[in-house]
Amino acid sequence: MDARQIDTTEQSSDQQVTGLFSCHKRNPFSCLIRKALDTGITGKLLGMLIVSLLGFTLIIAQNTYTLHKIEKLTDNIKDENIPQYKVSQYILRSLNGFKISLIHLLNQKNVTAEDKNILANRQRLETLERMVLAMKDGGTIMDVAKVSQKTMDIITIAPARSPEMTTLVNEIIAEFTALDTNFNTLVDSLAQRPGSAATDTYTEEVVGNLDELHNLVTDLAITVNDSYNHNLKETAATIKESQLKLYLTSSIIAVILFIGTILYILLIVVPLKDILAKIKQIAKEEGTLSQRIEVHTHDEVGQLAKELNTLVDNIFSLNTFKAVIEEEETTTEVNKRLANLLQDRYNFKDLFVYEISGSKNTMNVAFASAHENICSPDILDDCNYCRAKRTGHPISSIEYPAICKKFPHGDRLEHHCIPMIANGRAVGIVQFLLDKDCPPSEKKIFEKNIGRASRYIKEATPVLDAKRFASALQETTLKDPMTDLYNRRFLETYTETLVANTMRRASKLGILMCDMDFFKEVNDTYGHETGDVVLIKTADVLKSCVRASDTVIRYGGEEFLILLTDVHGRTEVSELAERIRSTMEQTIINIPDGTLKKTLSIGYSLFPDNTQGLWEAIRFADVALYRAKDSGRNKATGFQPEMWSQDKY
Repeated sequence: MDARQIDTTEQSSDQQVTGLFSCHKRNPFSCLIRKALDTGITGKLLGMLIVSLLGFTLIIAQNTYTLHKIEKLTDNIKDENIPQYKVSQYILRSLNGFKISLIHLLNQKNVTAEDKNILANRQRLETLERMVLAMKDGGTIMDVAKVSQKTMDIITIAPARSPEMTTLVNEIIAEFTALDTNFNTLVDSLAQRPGSAATDTYTEEVVGNLDELHNLVTDLAITVNDSYNHNLKETAATIKESQLKLYLTSSIIAVILFIGTILYILLIVVPLKDILAKIKQIAKEEGTLSQRIEVHTHDEVGQLAKELNTLVDNIFSLNTFKAVIEEEETTTEVNKRLANLLQDRYNFKDLFVYEISGSKNTMNVAFASAHENICSPDILDDCNYCRAKRTGHPISSIEYPAICKKFPHGDRLEHHCIPMIANGRAVGIVQFLLDKDCPPSEKKIFEKNIGRASRYIKEATPVLDAKRFASALQETTLKDPMTDLYNRRFLETYTETLVANTMRRASKLGILMCDMDFFKEVNDTYGHETGDVVLIKTADVLKSCVRASDTVIRYGGEEFLILLTDVHGRTEVSELAERIRSTMEQTIINIPDGTLKKTLSIGYSLFPDNTQGLWEAIRFADVALYRAKDSGRNKATGFQPEMWSQDKY
């Protein structure tokens, strides 16, 4: 997975997060939900706790209000309705007794002030006065039995509060006052003028007062009873209303807690299970690393899921990168792949990869983003001048200014070099450059990205080392260890490639077969060690006479084959063959017992002028070589068609 795929995946993840409830100015509710979803786990739990506490507080408040209302209604019943009703019933009984005593009094012929009926009614009037005043102003009334004088009931009555009750009580007081006055007048008339017209008038007035008072007290009792029934009904309605509110509030709280629990499960428990399952997959190396965990919130769980997705993406990217570079053929291709990935993924503007040669202790540039910023030529000639290679540790001019004395661009660029260490030795250097005048924030991001890039460098290092080893091993099989020239196996391996390149460029390939004259005498006279010295010196002479694009091969024993690429014609090959012969003839070879000189016999041919087959052209050069030896040695002879009499090679 490359950088663009990672960025696209992260963007789609963010769209999943914001797409659930997008916050718009026109929809504050979605903003509220979005804020709630993005709140941390602690905030969510505190929110659920607060909602629960508010719900319970609301229930308590509702119950408290209901109890207070019921208490008030109960107080009305206890302090007003019941005492008022009892007093009204007591007054009615007293009025009935008053009427009975009045009848007895009217039927008597001689009435005195000490008559028991008069005394009884006057006592009743006193009691009635206390009761009526208590109903108006409030107070305590004792219901005492007349015969035993025992207290039957103590009635505490509250003052009349309602306008209707106050009016009735005032009317009762007025009628009672009239009754008291008329009764006293009637008693005086009965005592002084019994049977007179005035007495009859007073009697009618007293009876009228009693009837009116009885009606008023009866109305009072009915009013009190209605109020009592109303309070009972209101109490029952209050209790029922409280129950409904309790059920409703409890249901709302239950729904909120249920929704909160479901959201908790969906937004916390389920993602945590997904994260755990993903971690188990990684631990057991199962599943698909490219499969991501869906992120719906920005809380701790969402951040954990996002970070795990990033971790999995990095692991997947590293594994993919490693698989890709393992399939590359050369270390140069691996280095270029590494450099391109780091540039694409982390936006490194200036990046260089240097490859270290194990045998020659030199460096070459495997990748350069800008050739004018390549490091000092000194480190290319001798890699020990490179501090990162020499110490095996990363170096940063941002952290330690002027840390590397060989870095030539310190006046305008910062550098950070990471050595690629494999088996305790450096196989390459990755160098990152940054403008020296960039802001500190950019330098911080630069260093942070280098830390991330180091993971890919570590993955690439063992692959590079393995390919270097494989290349060295292959080179060992294709090179002669003594002369460091390619051997005949190399020629057999790359014949087709050599022919294809020559034919594709429509060029010519010069072929020189060189053989040392009288080499056996050197071994017989001076020994094989001297013979090896002569062969090595001969290889050096041959390499010095040809171009870098040409190939010198130790064909076998004292025979050497030279392949000259892109030659123009036979004359150029002939001139080079003569130069080689002449140079070898003039070369003084130092041996343990002194010095000596040796000569070469050379035969040459031209491919594809002499033949369309490369091996046949080599055979023709060998034929020309033997013609040179036969004609006296130390000669360069070109192939002629008449030298080969056979029809086929």
